[in-house]
Amino acid sequence: MKFRSLLLLVFTAFSHLCFAQTKTVKVADGEWSFTQYEKNIIKVTFKPGTYTTNENVSDAVLAKPLTDITIPYSVKENEVYVGANKIKITAPVKVDNYNAFRIALNANEKIFGGGERALPLDRRGYKFNLYNNPWYGYAEGADNLNYSVPFFTSSNGYGLFFDNASKGYADIGKTIDNTFEVGFVSGELNVYVILGNDYKEILSSYFKLTGTQPLPPRWAFGNLMSRFGYSSQAQVTDIVSKMKAQNIPVDAVIFDLFWFGDNVQGTLGNFDWVNKQKWPDPAGMIADLKKQNIKTILITEPFVLQSSLNYEASKQYQAVDNAGKPFVLTDFFFGRGGLIDIFRKDSRDWFWKKYDAQMKIGVEAWWGDLGEPEKHPEGIFHNLKDKGFKRLFGADEVHNIYGHTWTKMLYDNYAKYYPEKRLFSLNRSGFAGSQHYGIFPWSGDVSRNWSGLRAQLPIMLSTSMSGVPYIHADAGGFAGGEGDNELYVRWLQFAVFTPIFRPHGTALYDIDQNAFSFPSEAALIDEPYRTYAKEAIDMRYTLLPYNYTLAYKQAKNGEPLVAPLYYYYPKDTAAINVGDEFMWGENMLVAPVLEKGIKERKLYLPEGKWYSLIDSPVVKGNTWINKILDPVKTSLPEEAGQYNSCKIPVYIKEGSIIPMWLPAIGSQQYGFYSSTADYKGKKDIGLIYYPSAKSSKAILYNDDGESKNPVAEIIKFSGTGRR
Repeated sequence: MKFRSLLLLVFTAFSHLCFAQTKTVKVADGEWSFTQYEKNIIKVTFKPGTYTTNENVSDAVLAKPLTDITIPYSVKENEVYVGANKIKITAPVKVDNYNAFRIALNANEKIFGGGERALPLDRRGYKFNLYNNPWYGYAEGADNLNYSVPFFTSSNGYGLFFDNASKGYADIGKTIDNTFEVGFVSGELNVYVILGNDYKEILSSYFKLTGTQPLPPRWAFGNLMSRFGYSSQAQVTDIVSKMKAQNIPVDAVIFDLFWFGDNVQGTLGNFDWVNKQKWPDPAGMIADLKKQNIKTILITEPFVLQSSLNYEASKQYQAVDNAGKPFVLTDFFFGRGGLIDIFRKDSRDWFWKKYDAQMKIGVEAWWGDLGEPEKHPEGIFHNLKDKGFKRLFGADEVHNIYGHTWTKMLYDNYAKYYPEKRLFSLNRSGFAGSQHYGIFPWSGDVSRNWSGLRAQLPIMLSTSMSGVPYIHADAGGFAGGEGDNELYVRWLQFAVFTPIFRPHGTALYDIDQNAFSFPSEAALIDEPYRTYAKEAIDMRYTLLPYNYTLAYKQAKNGEPLVAPLYYYYPKDTAAINVGDEFMWGENMLVAPVLEKGIKERKLYLPEGKWYSLIDSPVVKGNTWINKILDPVKTSLPEEAGQYNSCKIPVYIKEGSIIPMWLPAIGSQQYGFYSSTADYKGKKDIGLIYYPSAKSSKAILYNDDGESKNPVAEIIKFSGTGRR
């Protein structure tokens, strides 16, 4: 009797377990399989009959499969038709060394996404690599940059996510009319078809599949002081003092590679403050910055050079050649050396100890550079035994998840060793799903010119719509240049309305006299440009409660911080073609100034009525307007107390309720910000209501700004007025 009861108990418990249902269909060339993940997401996989590298090494998908398949599909040998509108997918297609899918496109269909590209938002008619690629000094037209994402959305109401981390390409009707072809050199051949009524539903569904971005620390929305690069403790102390003297707020100082060496070349892999004359007391410096509410962020790279302190110790943790020996890079710009095999747990543990040693003296956050990896030849092999795979994987098979795995290493170790600390990890490369591990990517080594600035619009908007919420740029430009102060001002004004505000550029001076140097810190810019730059930085702090609420909405609901106009106005046939404006949240339309010396800016306003943030007139939408611009003048008025303001066009949608940080409400003098640490929540907030005949609702999210599991407060607002 006891035995029967035990059997019954086991059967009852077993019957409550849920098993994913995968349906397979064998065809002449291989096997199709289908698995559903959400009510509107189905995974389609094809395995060729002779395919030997079918492993899926990605961990991008966090969602669990469902037990039933309700999305209609049909199979006709090498063709599959998915959904009510019968999206046609063809496989296998062999193109050179790639295995590809082909998706049939309608004549007027638009395709968006694919990650970081300085191309028009509609990628129809282009072919580009799916391969994270460094590009020094790029500008408009750069098609293969640091952060590829194989996620695309269609104007016909669906998205496609190819969960394959190997080297690939996307050919969107360039080679074959009305055909979208995506191929990979290795890995499981799959595509997640995401159905949706509009772009919002498709993108939010993608985030349900791969995860949203955790809430950043509040200081991440401040002014992050950065350059290539600070060369001594005295220099950092001096520049911070000048920023404070000019009442320019600072929330962090980001140290480039000179913290661990005196030269650009030959020092990667030191992971410590080598020059005791230039850095006599790092712990004391970091503590002094902390007293001023300024965080310390250090750069690291995954390469360990033979000339560094750690080369011999790191050899056992490096990626190998085909004989199993540490691979030696002989033509790497920075010097001879090896690459840490980030896919091995013991390698990650060794690497993490270098981070932890610096965190113990007060370092707050990290900057990971060269994470594509920048040098990653085919002859390098990686060991993925800790992911359950027995064979070695070539560089091209795992290239696109190297930076992703690096960011995940930091995320996991913060969770283990610093469980109450929110991760802030700058890394210019990642993969689908990297957002779940707290990545804050920048757009790489952009040229310091107007073309470089213009390139940021399609890069930022496309990458955001590819599921990477915190993409941003080196504000002011990085490479080359001629010291254009107007460009510096206009770039900072644009950066105010982007996910991260981080002026950064090349300022090497005596370290490399052949490189053009220009300071990135506003306090070091000549007047009147310094005043214009400070005005932009102050605006960034004024918008802190609005921006922090955007971060909450991303973490909770998968809403983008920045979006193209077509995202909020999908039926507007004009908005879908606008690529030089964007929405900052759902309330603000931003039209950056992208050309030197222009006196007016043509821009489009979608339906409804819009209030100018600059001078408050109301403009009816569904129209193009010419906005007269505030010029960047070469001098300020001589009359005491006069100041010519200089702003870019920003319009607020009718009915918006915008929370702003106005220190006058609290204990500080209006117009002065020191850092986000001064923010007092409700005590410092002023609400700006932009009237509408319809009722309005808004929320403000507030917490302590730093805890992983804070006591949170959501404040709701409503308004009704005349327009």
